[in-house]
Amino acid sequence: MAQRLIHYTECTFLVVLAWLIVSRMVPVIPQHPQVIVFLTAELLGVVLIVLQRPGDVATELRPVLLGFAGTSSSLLVLPIGQQLAPDLVSTALITGGVALSILAKLSLRRSFGLVAANRGVKSSGLYRFVRHPMYSGYIVNHIGYLLLFCSPWNVAVIALCWILLWMRTDEEEKVLLKDPAYRRYADSVRSRLVPGLI
Repeated sequence: MAQRLIHYTECTFLVVLAWLIVSRMVPVIPQHPQVIVFLTAELLGVVLIVLQRPGDVATELRPVLLGFAGTSSSLLVLPIGQQLAPDLVSTALITGGVALSILAKLSLRRSFGLVAANRGVKSSGLYRFVRHPMYSGYIVNHIGYLLLFCSPWNVAVIALCWILLWMRTDEEEKVLLKDPAYRRYADSVRSRLVPGLI
């Protein structure tokens, strides 16, 4: 019952957030069309959450709050601030980051979710290089976004988002490491976010 409630809450939460981010970003698309790529990745996440398969979902307060806060924090960025790099650079980073996160989401398919869970161990595709490639993609995407719209607000939002992403990896690992298959996978793929570093 608790897991079903979490799923319905995830869906409602993401639909509302998607609407808010789309309404904020659409006005800047004529000046910065690369924002469309950012929106596409966010909306794909909403679709995959709605279609997710059931799994062994963490129901404790900390992983649930981290899942929701980690997802919503990046959606608090605003399309304001100083542009620090040419459009070509920010577009390449945003597109590259979004491509990484989309490939990771497509690898997960119906196993993608907000709250830490074991919906099956994935070890192919990008998961051969790092254990959390979707978050790696988010980080690259965020850097591109900051180069396009650098402001104290956006820097603070992205810094918070990165802290929450790291904390989410901790919660996900706690759930997944209970599975012997994931322990074997973690032994062979040592890095969480950046191959050979972290």
